[in-house]
Amino acid sequence: MSKVKVQIWGREFELGVSYQNYPGEEITENQQKTLATVPVVDYDAAKAGVEGYIRKFFADELGDDNLDNIFRFVMPKSVLIPRNEDSNAFAIMCNFKLDMEHGIAVIFEDGKFKTAGPQDLIL
Repeated sequence: MSKVKVQIWGREFELGVSYQNYPGEEITENQQKTLATVPVVDYDAAKAGVEGYIRKFFADELGDDNLDNIFRFVMPKSVLIPRNEDSNAFAIMCNFKLDMEHGIAVIFEDGKFKTAGPQDLIL
């Protein structure tokens, strides 16, 4: 598994990279191009989207806790690059303290934040 270094919300991570391909299928040219964009995306712009998702769907579990330290709740673990020839989409797959079963996927498309939600959105 290849790895990529990224700076997410002020912290550096070395994340494993997974590709959604059929067994035995080679990584596509578009997936290679997408991987090159992973380290240079503006992750700070995505932070508000992740916080909004948490506040909207997990307000009861969040309670009085604030999201000043996002890493208390969300921890990036890997990068997933789907097989998609139409766009350069990828997701940062994160563990999520308030929903360990589904985690959070922070999804980017064509270099910009698209959405945050359960990992099922991209799997």
